[in-house]
Amino acid sequence: MNENVIEGFRFAAVAAGVKKAGTERLDLGLIAADCPAVAAGVTTTNLVAAAPVQITRSRLAGGLCQAVLVNSGNANAYTGEKGKQDALVLTRQTAECMGIDQDLVVPMSTGVIGNPMPMDRIRPRIPELVGKLSPGGFPDVAQAIMTTDTRPKTVFVEGHCSHGSMKMAGMAKGAGMIAPSMATMLAVILTDIRVETAFLKKCLVEASARTFNCITIDGDTSTNDTLIVLAGGRPEARTLGDSPSDREAFASMLNEACMTLARAIVMDGEGATKLVEVVVTGAPSEEAARIVARKIAESPLVKTAFHGEDPNWGRIICAAGRAGVPFDPERVDLCIGDVPIVKHGILVQEDWETPAHRAMKAGEFSVLLDLKTGNGEARFLTSDMSEEYVSINADYRS
Repeated sequence: MNENVIEGFRFAAVAAGVKKAGTERLDLGLIAADCPAVAAGVTTTNLVAAAPVQITRSRLAGGLCQAVLVNSGNANAYTGEKGKQDALVLTRQTAECMGIDQDLVVPMSTGVIGNPMPMDRIRPRIPELVGKLSPGGFPDVAQAIMTTDTRPKTVFVEGHCSHGSMKMAGMAKGAGMIAPSMATMLAVILTDIRVETAFLKKCLVEASARTFNCITIDGDTSTNDTLIVLAGGRPEARTLGDSPSDREAFASMLNEACMTLARAIVMDGEGATKLVEVVVTGAPSEEAARIVARKIAESPLVKTAFHGEDPNWGRIICAAGRAGVPFDPERVDLCIGDVPIVKHGILVQEDWETPAHRAMKAGEFSVLLDLKTGNGEARFLTSDMSEEYVSINADYRS
């Protein structure tokens, strides 16, 4: 990725020993704009919302943000009033070092739930963090937000509007506790063009609904899920025009950025070896199709079959049947990849198992289910579930 990713934004990361003292792993990052940027965000629907999420919700209500302080290794979730005060202290210290209003700094955290923040290790690193800010620090922050991720997840998109080109860059982390109840674990997207707050929020909600809310790894929604977009990080930033074509171009860019990051999260799912797109058509409505697709995508039995490359179509039909959406089982069609398995509710007569197994051996494949009861359609991205997933989560705190 180009080091000068987006004009008006600077980045820095340090190893603060958030999870464990003395480690050299980057785990504290800062994203800073040259001036207050237009901001919008979506956060977890989990009732147990982490302290950083609560503060971010409140501060983004004003529609402006100039800095995002992010750490991995500690979620600062279920830490009570002390956790909230710790997050406020860190954002206040960051604001003081930057010379900006503390309400323009939002916190984001990810890691182990229930542990107090190691303030004695983090606070001394804040001045260094601010001092290191540079346009080229983007990859370091993308690395600093990782927990069980095996690789950084970034995106860069360029588009055009009536005022010329516009750019968008983003980063995300997420490999486990991923479910379609908000967006993702943590993600920040930046753009060099300024837009209206209400329009930015609308675009973000719509984009997350089609992308991050259509992925699942294990069906768990984190306490810390946060997706933020900052638009226009410098005083000279151009403003998006009011024409429908300009607005459509911006919305399309944001959707592309979100989808790229969402796919990267599923591809890097904990222990995952497969990226599977579950496509449900012919449902009574789009929402009904989403319900069925999600039920299939989150089924442990289906996901373990994906891992074993076993075209166990009965598990897929069974998962669809318990989704609560009415359809006639004797009318459905089912394919794995481009291999027909069930037609009009009847198992096909020709050899389907060998080619279906071959399709599932690929790193990416699709499952297509046509309910033939309406025009609703939905797509979900999911991963397989392996022995490594169990091992990672059995040892996560150790």
